[in-house]
Amino acid sequence: MPPLILVVGASGLLGRHLAGLGLPALDRAACDVCSPADRERALRRWRPDAVIYGAAWASVDGCEHEPGAREVNVEAPLAWARAVPLWYPSTNYVFSGPGPHAPGDPALPLMAYGVQKREAEQGVLAAGGSVVRTGWVFGRGGRNFLSRLPALLRAGPVQAWSEVPIQPTWAGDLARYLAALPPGLSHAVGSEETTFAGAARTVAAALGLGERVREQPGPSGLLAERPQDARLAPAVLPGWSRRWRELIAGP
Repeated sequence: MPPLILVVGASGLLGRHLAGLGLPALDRAACDVCSPADRERALRRWRPDAVIYGAAWASVDGCEHEPGAREVNVEAPLAWARAVPLWYPSTNYVFSGPGPHAPGDPALPLMAYGVQKREAEQGVLAAGGSVVRTGWVFGRGGRNFLSRLPALLRAGPVQAWSEVPIQPTWAGDLARYLAALPPGLSHAVGSEETTFAGAARTVAAALGLGERVREQPGPSGLLAERPQDARLAPAVLPGWSRRWRELIAGP
């Protein structure tokens, strides 16, 4: 029999794609990942062979000051990892630069978000769990810049960074990779590089809105420092050119 994989923290973009694969998936209403009682109840109810931890406090600037960020990003996944084999999606922001960064390269995060994710990585791996680093995940219904590009462009001009390399990663591809339960520490990002400005130009041209892209070199005025080059290697998932049309095809 295949292993029973339970997804917790399934309210976000990745969690919805994992649920779309037919995996049992619990959103926050069904299981608060930070609640010991909810964790014990879910493990008794489902008796999973593995758990994919889909929750994250993903606001990079918010992690600098929000008191709940560490609980979601570090304390809760470590509690799950001590109770059940855990697969933990992590971030390319554990690195600073220059990339591409291999799994064994030293992690030197620049901001609280990266520090929290790195601490969780170490604890999950020490408990026998597995970690999948990724970045620039996008898909219909997502809340980040890449996911919202069609709506942003339809609403008006869009500022996009032109000198920060990215590897856009379709959420559905990442979900399938995670559902295969890759062991240990691995990287999973899209196999093609572009920039935020390049991605915006591609979508804008397809929508007939090419004049709405405004380029700037990189981030400025943000609370948390971002790495200039957080690319990962190996890049094993389908690339941007194979997935951006799916972004504009949906409702």
